[in-house]
Parts: sequence; C-alpha cells; structure tokens
Amino acid sequence: MTRTQRATINPDPSRAVAASVPQTELRRKQLGIRALALFVALAAAGIVAATASGQAAKYDVLDVEPLIDDNLATVQREARTYATSRDLSGFSQNKLAVVQRYFQQYVPAKITQPDATHQINDVMGHVRAVMDSAVRSQTPGAGNVMRWLYGGLKPVAMGNYQPAARINAIQFIARLARPPAQRGGVPRPYSFVLTDLKTIYDDANNPDGVRAAALQGIERYVRYSPSNDPTLVGVKDQLTQSMTQLLESDPPTGRDELAHAFLQRYAVSILTQMSTDASLGKQFVSISTNEDKPNLIALHSAAAIARLPGKMPEGDVETQEVLKQWSKRVLAAYQAELARLAKLDKTTTTQGVRQPAAPESFLKETKDPNEKVPAVPGMRGESMMEMDDMYGMEMEMDMDMDMGMGEMEGMDEMMGMSMMGMGMRPLAAKPQPAEIVASRKKLNHVLQQVLLGVTGQGKVVEDVESIQATGGLMASAPADALAATKQWLTSLFEVTGQLNDSTLDTRKKYVTALQEQVATLEALAEGKSVSKRASTNAPVFRFGNPLDPAADAEAPAGSEPPADAEPAPAAPPAATVPADMDALLN
Repeated sequence: MTRTQRATINPDPSRAVAASVPQTELRRKQLGIRALALFVALAAAGIVAATASGQAAKYDVLDVEPLIDDNLATVQREARTYATSRDLSGFSQNKLAVVQRYFQQYVPAKITQPDATHQINDVMGHVRAVMDSAVRSQTPGAGNVMRWLYGGLKPVAMGNYQPAARINAIQFIARLARPPAQRGGVPRPYSFVLTDLKTIYDDANNPDGVRAAALQGIERYVRYSPSNDPTLVGVKDQLTQSMTQLLESDPPTGRDELAHAFLQRYAVSILTQMSTDASLGKQFVSISTNEDKPNLIALHSAAAIARLPGKMPEGDVETQEVLKQWSKRVLAAYQAELARLAKLDKTTTTQGVRQPAAPESFLKETKDPNEKVPAVPGMRGESMMEMDDMYGMEMEMDMDMDMGMGEMEGMDEMMGMSMMGMGMRPLAAKPQPAEIVASRKKLNHVLQQVLLGVTGQGKVVEDVESIQATGGLMASAPADALAATKQWLTSLFEVTGQLNDSTLDTRKKYVTALQEQVATLEALAEGKSVSKRASTNAPVFRFGNPLDPAADAEAPAGSEPPADAEPAPAAPPAATVPADMDALLN
C-alpha cells in the first residue's frame, strides 16, 4: 500500500480516520510568487520540453501598424482622453478611428511580437488603467473601449500566439465585469468570461501557463458570481468533475510539484465555493494529512474546511490524529525558518570579519582647509541617538558575537537601572528588522491556515471555552475529543502569542523564541499535552487571506452581487463595433 493510499479513511465504518503522520517536504519557493510569473514559468517549461523533444514552438504574429508605433505617446494620450472624457463633441472622426485601431488592433498585435515581450507589461498596464478608469466613471466612451479591447484580445487568448501574450490577454478577459452598483460593492463578471476561459482550460493542448491563467480567471468568476448564475449552473457538473480530477491528480511530466500544488489550490477554492456538500471536508482533511502533499496545497486544504457550507458530520475524521499531523506541518515550517536564519547568521559572521586596512590608508593626505570637522555628538544639539544610527547595527552585531545571552540580559538590566537613576524611562521595544517581520509573516500564515481548519476562524482568543465553532474540525469533533482539542488550541495560541511578541527585536532574541516554540510543537506533534499557558495578546492575523489563491480582494460573505449596470451609450457613428461584442453592454 502506498503512502497516498494510506491517507484515506479507516477501514472501521463507524469512524473515518485521516491517515498517517505526514513528513512534508519543506517549501522550496516563497508563497508570495505572483501568479503571472508562475504562469509564464509554466509556459516556458512547456516550451523547453517541446524544444527538447524536437518540436520547435512556432507562434503566429500579428502586424503592428507603423504609424501608431512611431507616434505611440501621442496616440496613447488621445486614447486616454477619449476613454475618460465626459464630453466627446470635439473629438474628430480621424482621431476616433486612430483610437479604435489602437485599442482593437495595435495592442493585441504588439504583445504578439517576439522581440517586444519586455514591453508587454507597459502596453497592457496602460490599457488596463485607461479602461478601469473609464468603466468606474461610466464615461461615454467606456463601452467602446471595453468592446474594442475584448474584440482584439480574445483571438490572442484563443489563438496560436506566444504564451506571454496569451496569458496577458486571458488575465484581461478574466477581469471584465460590470462595475459595482455602490462603492465597496462586488463586481459581477460577464457571463461570456466563464465560457471563454473554460474553453481555454479544457483544451489539454494549451501550454500549462495558459491553462493556469484561465484557471485563475475561472476561480475569480465563481467567487464573484451568485450560486444561481445561469452560466455557472449550466457548467457546474463539468466544472466539478474537472476540478476534482485536478485535485486528485499527480504532477504531469515536466511540471514542478509546487507548481502543480499551486494549481490545485484553485481547484480547492472552486469546489468549496460551488459545493453544497460538507462531506468535501473529509477529502480536504485527507489531502492535508497526506505526507506526499507539500504545505502549499495541504495547508490550503485545511483552511478551506472553514468555508464549507456546513460542518462535517460528527466523527467523520479522527480529530486527535489530524491535530498531531497538522502540528507536524507547523513544526516543519518552524524548523525550516530556523535553518534559514542559521544560514543568515553564517553569512553575517563571514561578512563581519574585519579586513586589513588598504595600503593607501597609511599614506599622508593633504588636509583640505575648507573641510568641515564633524561635530561631537552632544554639541550643537546633536543627540547620542544620531551616533546610534551610525554605529548601532555594527555594535549590536559585535556584542551578539562576543557575549552570551546571559551577559546581554545582564547588560540590559544595568542599562535600565542607569536610565532610571538618571530620571529616564527605559526604551520601548525597537522596531523589528525586516527579516524578522518577513519570517513572522510566513509562520503566521501557516498558523492561520491551521487555526482556520480547526476553529473556522483565523484568530487567537483569550478564552478557549468561549469559542463557538460553527465550522472546521472542532465543530465536528466528538464530545470525547472536544476537551483535548481545546487543550491543543490553548497551546497553539500560546505559540502564536510568543511568535508575535514585539520585544523580539533582534535576530538572536527571535531565534531563541522560535527554539522555545519548537519544543511546544514537538510535544503537540507527538500527541502530548502542554500545560504551560502564557498570555495570548497576539492580534488577529493581518497578513492576507490564506483562502484566496489569487490574492484578490475577498468578496464580502453572504453578499449578493449588485444588479447589472446601465449600458454605456452607443458608439459614435464612425466607430464600427463588432456585433458579437454586444453582450458587453447587456
């Protein structure tokens, strides 16, 4: 029996058990990678594979109009004027024709040029900004701009063009939506967006990066559309089947394991938002406890349990075994951070070795009589803090290397008494260095996903008994496992509070604190109780939404999309609008 097969359910029909304790492979890349970069990387991998197999990739290229290319700045200025102006009475027919060709022909053609890939971001960034501004303001030209861009970019998204161009076109189409009826409302995507993107994703001949971009757009459509959306209802069964297939699949040849896990996150989100069946939770638990799955998909699956439409059936999983396995995942993340920080310490030590003075420093120099002598700190109003800014980092590094922790603490006490004797208040905790903030962000993200999976809410509370879990593992825990679950939560809250201690303002203090937390996590991973209880003044996590793989703004829970916006005014007579784009205004 393989490890994957063991991570299913217990043969005992009365209680399903989510599998053996996982030994997760630590993440080799940062989770904050931008989706576009990953999509391009996936596409590039496909190109390399095709080239290696003797199948050189050949892509179509559209012709760029030289007149617009040579006068691009002027044309872009006129395009913005047309899109954002309230009064178009002074806009000539010639200008209108050029603006239409810019949006509908030049932009799609430019991004297909093999020698202009470095310009794609600038070209697409300009048209996105112009269109967004026009749609938000509902200017007279907004509808035409949207039609022209969609009409030009859809063939690129669907056709045989370089992946970078297709990915940008797909991402543009994915964001086509009616503006919210009120400020802060939810945009409602146009129905043809799902039809276009599903066609692209379903075509297995498309490069990985292109399909990934389409999948991201599908997830966004499902998130922002009501459950009774006719287009979504019509493809729900097909979409459920394809997402389940992706979620249960292994990485195909040539696809990195983490890239595959990143795509599976979209499948989890899509299934969670479309489903009305809470039994999905058992599948998510199985994924999160499967030792073959990386944290990228395992922890996302654990957190997704909080978003299920209802709680899992009581006793559906072995609660204590799941908690042990999730503890091991958190432990692995801490150990990875300690290893990474240890490497930084070695680098800092090597760089901190003093080098011999340069030979020319021993030569006498002629002193410039006009050179100003720096003032001694304390004179002319200069403070000792200014000297600290200059030398503080070097002094701190030298002391950390030369003194033990006990000596440093003793020195801190002495400094505190000296300041009080001088009538001064002890200094507040210094701002934490960027490396500590980044490390806390990474570990908080892991902790938040686990807490979401257990309690249905990603926050720390002082009184565990006050938690009213309506979702997550805790909501379906049998009565005989509830007390142990609360004790486990108390320990994890303690770990979270220690991690977010603002006084950990040096790497040495921070590493020492992590090592203490590791001891607690090791006990939890072995199923042991931890009686120590510290104050949990840690705030609600504020490092992003772990349930959103696209890192987009989250739609308010339970909100209904606004009614369709009023159609934009018809295009001026000179602007020919393709008939098949009329749906853009409906």
